[in-house]
Amino acid sequence: MKLLRLSVISITTCVIGLVALVLVGLHSMGEMQEKQAEIKTLMDLHHRIGEFSVASDALLVNHAEPPLVESYREEAASLKQTLTALAEDHPGARRAIHHIDFLVGTISAVYSQSARIREESDTRRQADSPLLLPLSSQVIMNQVAGYGVELDTALRDVTSQRQTQIARDAKWIATGFAAAAAVFGLVCIVAFTLIYTRINGPLRALSRATQRVEAGEHDVRIPVSGSDEFADLARTFNQMVDQQDTMVETLSGALATRRALIDSLPAHIALLDDAGKILDVNDQWRHYGKTNDQRDATFGVGSNYLTVCRNADGDCAAEASEAADGLQAVLEGDRDAFSLEYPCHSSDQLRWFRMMATRLASGSEADGLMGAVVMHVDITARVLAEQELKRHAYQDPLTGLANRLGFTQAFSQHIERHGWNPRDIMALLDIREMRNINDAHGYDIGDRLLIELARRLEERLSANTLVGRISGDQFILLLPDDDLSPPRQRLDELVQIVHQPVCILELVIEVAARGGYTLLGEEARSAEALLHEVEIALHETRLRDNSPFYCYDREMDRRAQQRIELTRDLRRALNNDEFELHYQPKVDLATGTVIGCEALIRWMHPQHGMQMPGQFIPVAEQSRLIGPIGDWVLFQACRHLREWQEAGLDLVRVSVNVSVDQFHSGNFARTVQEALETYAIDPASLTLEITESVFSEESATLRQQIDDLHALGVRLSLDDFGTGYSSLLYLQQYTFDEIKIDMGFVRQILDDPFNRNIVSMILGISQVLGADTVAEGVETTAVRDALLELGCRIGQGYYYSMPLEVEDFRWLLEKRSRLPLALPTDTPPTPGMS
Repeated sequence: MKLLRLSVISITTCVIGLVALVLVGLHSMGEMQEKQAEIKTLMDLHHRIGEFSVASDALLVNHAEPPLVESYREEAASLKQTLTALAEDHPGARRAIHHIDFLVGTISAVYSQSARIREESDTRRQADSPLLLPLSSQVIMNQVAGYGVELDTALRDVTSQRQTQIARDAKWIATGFAAAAAVFGLVCIVAFTLIYTRINGPLRALSRATQRVEAGEHDVRIPVSGSDEFADLARTFNQMVDQQDTMVETLSGALATRRALIDSLPAHIALLDDAGKILDVNDQWRHYGKTNDQRDATFGVGSNYLTVCRNADGDCAAEASEAADGLQAVLEGDRDAFSLEYPCHSSDQLRWFRMMATRLASGSEADGLMGAVVMHVDITARVLAEQELKRHAYQDPLTGLANRLGFTQAFSQHIERHGWNPRDIMALLDIREMRNINDAHGYDIGDRLLIELARRLEERLSANTLVGRISGDQFILLLPDDDLSPPRQRLDELVQIVHQPVCILELVIEVAARGGYTLLGEEARSAEALLHEVEIALHETRLRDNSPFYCYDREMDRRAQQRIELTRDLRRALNNDEFELHYQPKVDLATGTVIGCEALIRWMHPQHGMQMPGQFIPVAEQSRLIGPIGDWVLFQACRHLREWQEAGLDLVRVSVNVSVDQFHSGNFARTVQEALETYAIDPASLTLEITESVFSEESATLRQQIDDLHALGVRLSLDDFGTGYSSLLYLQQYTFDEIKIDMGFVRQILDDPFNRNIVSMILGISQVLGADTVAEGVETTAVRDALLELGCRIGQGYYYSMPLEVEDFRWLLEKRSRLPLALPTDTPPTPGMS
């Protein structure tokens, strides 16, 4: 049986017994109270009988008034009634009733006699007795007294009998209550004895088991019997011990694993108490001690870490003191952690460490601190890597010279040491034809060339000269004033150093250079500001190409700012659709019939009005906007061509100029195809004019794109032939449907036989290649006739028409007019910029 159920039954039984005992006690108390009341009634009756006897004597002696006699009779009736209730069980009560009746009868008889008898009685009483009563009265009185005594004796018998009976009943009541109390006590003893028996053994076994476990024994088990709570508790205890064994094994394994893990860490780890004493260290800490000739195998265990740090001397004394202060703050709870990086070099090795101290706290803050863990991590590899990265950040990896950032730093240090000298020169040197050298000899030769030039500059220039390489083929230099040479002479010396041939692997490479420079002047400026100035000056040198060096002036900066603003405006113009196309007709020179046109871009600037291509195309090329602008021209020309076709106008070919940048993306053919498909244009009606400059970046990708364009069915025209990179080899490799003769040859065809021969040669080449020939710049009748005489059939120029707006060119197509519209003079018009 479960102890809980047994306890409930025992408690319930005891409660029931207690209730029964209380009820028995209350009943016994009631019985005793009744018996006490009965005894009191008998005592009162005895007292009343005595008073009744006295009253009888008094009535005999004294002649009372009738009311008193009547009261006497009523009292007698009351006594008889009380005695009648006792007469059944007590015979003495019946005798007492008889005596009362006699007394009442006697008193009544006495009081019924005449006054005479009373007077006689009075006379006799006075003469013969001590009470002076008549003799008859004395006899009656003696009788009454005798009955009174008998009445009292009878009542005493009744009282004695009743008291005996009451005492006997009280004894039985007390015996019954005592028996009930004994039964209740026995039940309680049995119940609690049973509970004690069930609890004592298992509880003592459990107590002994817990004491053994507390003493460190782990194989303790409690025998399980029955199915009560102690059995459940025993099973739970055994399971807990089993789990504890498992947990101890797991914890031991975890501790061993943690120890192995800590020992395997590359950090040197020590455990300190709250006073800084070293309690334990890991293998790396011990290994470090052995490799540093420490005799103590535990290397510091038991010593005070703070004392060791504060007693350190040598190069790292300052770092050791800082480490002690930081660790002290951690141990005192002023901070949770502390870290410090410090050098720890040996005679043959550079080393750096990072010290990290972390405090250990107990689970309750009230328990205070428990010490700290100190780790020393070898960060030598990281520091060396950072130094290497810093070197790369400030140094050109190829030549070993300072890069842009390094040169800026070196310049700042130079100014700090030597001060600002207005006669110092900062120059930016650009190696020319570096691309061609790489293409011709390979990048390895190109790299060796740059290394050789860097070596020359460092060796042949003065010691205070700063030399850096800020891009692939650009060297930056600070040429200090030597008080002997003017700026131009120092620059000429620099050019002579660079222009000397370089011999690499039996190759003799001629080197050319150009640059820009700026004088430091009186106004102090940052290195970046000076770099900006020399870059602008170099840009100016590239534009003019007639001097190896140009000096920076503020006008260059203004023009550069204009280029920046123009570039910004060009980007805005693309977004706001500020460009428009004009069309210059291409005509049959013999008949004047319009057979095609060339799309020419114009820019309607919101502030400056109409801008010709020569005013913004060079900036567009420099800013890499020429590609998006060229794509806009392509799609816009296709849209206009589609509109003319839908209007039923005579179909003409539209020529669109293509820049080299549009081929750089590698997907120009897909762009053309998208334009043709967007506006459903016949590819044969679109001509793409490509300048000879495209061959400067000749490659397999370019050849593939031109082949793809041919596959689309569009016509290809070689523009400005004879002025750039023209080569019969290119004409053999690339198929062109049209060759355009540059206007420089056409305009001078009448004045210079050389130009006439060039035009004739180009016409012959076109005939051999099967390509059409278009002469640009036809501005007089005589030029037209000369071209016809040489066999040229197609031309364009101001003789026939200037570039027309879209509406005007559409009107020309609608009228199907021949050109020129009016008879021209031999004086050519001013063509402006196409």
